[in-house]
Amino acid sequence: MTADNLTFSLEIDFIPDIQEGRSEFKKKMKEVADKHEGTYILDPKGRPIISGLAKDDVEDTLKDLGLLAFGSWPSCILTCTMTTPLPIRAVGMSDGWDIYTGKKTFFAFAQFPADALAIMTKACTYYLEHENYQSLEEFIDHMGYEAFRDAVLGNTMPGAANEGSADYYGGFGSSDVPPLKEGDFVRPENNIMQIIQVYPEMGPFLMEYGMSCVGCFVSYDENLWQAAQSHGMDVFEIIGEMNEFIADKYKKPLLTKDTPMETILTLYPQLLPVFQNKNIAMPTDMKTTIGTMCQDAGVDTDALIAQCDDRLRGSDDM
Repeated sequence: MTADNLTFSLEIDFIPDIQEGRSEFKKKMKEVADKHEGTYILDPKGRPIISGLAKDDVEDTLKDLGLLAFGSWPSCILTCTMTTPLPIRAVGMSDGWDIYTGKKTFFAFAQFPADALAIMTKACTYYLEHENYQSLEEFIDHMGYEAFRDAVLGNTMPGAANEGSADYYGGFGSSDVPPLKEGDFVRPENNIMQIIQVYPEMGPFLMEYGMSCVGCFVSYDENLWQAAQSHGMDVFEIIGEMNEFIADKYKKPLLTKDTPMETILTLYPQLLPVFQNKNIAMPTDMKTTIGTMCQDAGVDTDALIAQCDDRLRGSDDM
């Protein structure tokens, strides 16, 4: 196997207690597999799989299956996992994709499928170009896990400006990041030292999260997204807590009826299940506001915003 012929598979895990919709989804998987020249199979546990997909076909396959945007996932599906022939996989859940190496070693987090694919491809490519008749596990052990991770993630910032990528929704790696001012909400692309300078109280907060690098020379060049990646943390959980603190301190709402969906996807993807539970469809234009989406779905905007606020504060049981 070489980096040029790397293929991907999509594995589906259903929610155990929900049977409705499974048969229809398996039928759809067969049709989509044929369309993209993949192979449809059931594994020994009865989980449906589409294998043999080229990297360029994975996003289109997810789109055809209704799995590209989490807010529109079929209710019977628990996870969708992207796998490679190497022991590297990305498990898609309610707030993004957790990427693992080996049996279950956390490697990185990506919000969008395009970004997860980019990280997985780079990890596989790096290994294939540098291994010396070693398995991936042996290669990582020999090189050192942190060294391997830094080599893969060091320059792996979402950068493809196409739909489904982070730059399409505002980007984490944009070179034209507006300066952070007092009262502004924190974004993934904000520099760590910039955040500390504007909000000194965030230093102890980040250190409680285990970011011992706060204050060292690394943080001068590292943004929040990179710092979370390197420490194996969910950047969106951190941003949610930070911005709730800022909202309280400056007595400003975190979300309003004029907040566009692109803000939810870029900063708070953990809120997508709130929209899904209210049967609010994912808009085709990500600049569509919460107010417009609620109006179209016949949902009380204020009640939805309050529930989103509760979810970010950890008081919503959903």
